[in-house]
Amino acid sequence: PRIILARWRARRTRQKPPVWKPLVPVTGTGRWLMSFLYAPQGQLSTQHRFTLQRLASEDASVMIVCACPPGHPVLDELKRHCDALYWKGTDGFDFSAYAICLNQLAQRAPGSDVLMFNDSVLGPFSPLTPFVEQAPWRVAGLSANALEENHLQSFALIARQVDAELLKVIAPVISTEWCYDSSESVILLQETLLARVASPHVSVGAYWYADGSRHLDLCLNCPEQMIDAGFPLLKRSLFGKFVGRFQSIASMQALLHRLDPPAVMGFSPRKD
Repeated sequence: PRIILARWRARRTRQKPPVWKPLVPVTGTGRWLMSFLYAPQGQLSTQHRFTLQRLASEDASVMIVCACPPGHPVLDELKRHCDALYWKGTDGFDFSAYAICLNQLAQRAPGSDVLMFNDSVLGPFSPLTPFVEQAPWRVAGLSANALEENHLQSFALIARQVDAELLKVIAPVISTEWCYDSSESVILLQETLLARVASPHVSVGAYWYADGSRHLDLCLNCPEQMIDAGFPLLKRSLFGKFVGRFQSIASMQALLHRLDPPAVMGFSPRKD
C-alpha cells in the first residue's frame, strides 16, 4: 500500500518532455553504447573524459546524449568522441536521455542493440560490448535487486533489437512524450516499473541480482567483489553521499589505487 500510494502521488508530477535536438544523428544499424552526460554548466569532468576514452576502444558505435546549456562549446568537443550526438535540456533525468536514444535507434537504425548508462558511475573499467553481445534478454540490466520490487538498476540498461514494437512495450515507462523531474518519481514510476511493464511481452533479466536476503544492493554492498567478478562500473556515490556508509574509507581508498588513476581523480574518500 505504501508504494501504491507513493506512485499515485508521483504520477501527478509528470511534466512535458525536455527539449532535445539531434546534432549528429544516428546512422547505421548495429551495436551501440550510449553515454548520458549531465553537464549543467557545460563542463566535462575528469570522469567524463575517462569514460569517453574507454568508449573509443570499444567494438561498437558510440552515442552521447548530453544535458548542458544549449549551443555550449562542449558539444563541438563531444562530436570528436562519438558517432551520434544529441543535446537535451537539463530536466528529465537519465530516463529522458534513454528515451531519446531508443526513439532514434527505432526510427533511424531499427534492429540495433544498445547498452545505455549514465554518469552516476565511474568507468568502464572493462569492456561493455560483451554485455550487449551476450545478453540473452531483450531488455536487461547489468544488475538488479528486490528493493521496492524486482527491478533493473537504471544506471545501465540494455535493449536488443530496438524497434517500434519494443518502444510500444516500454512506452508506459520510457517515452519522449513526457518526463519526470524528481528523483523519487523517476525511481517509483520508471526504474522500479520497467521490468514489470516489459516482462509480459519480452524477455527481461540481469547479469547480477540481489534478492535482499543478504545484500540489498550489490553495487554498494560488494563493490570490490563486483569489480573482481568482471562488473565494469563503480558507483560514484561510494565516494560522495555514501562515503563511509556502506564501505570503509580505507577499503575504498585501496580500491581506488587498483583502478586507473585518471578515472578516479577527484573521488578520493574524505572524512569530512
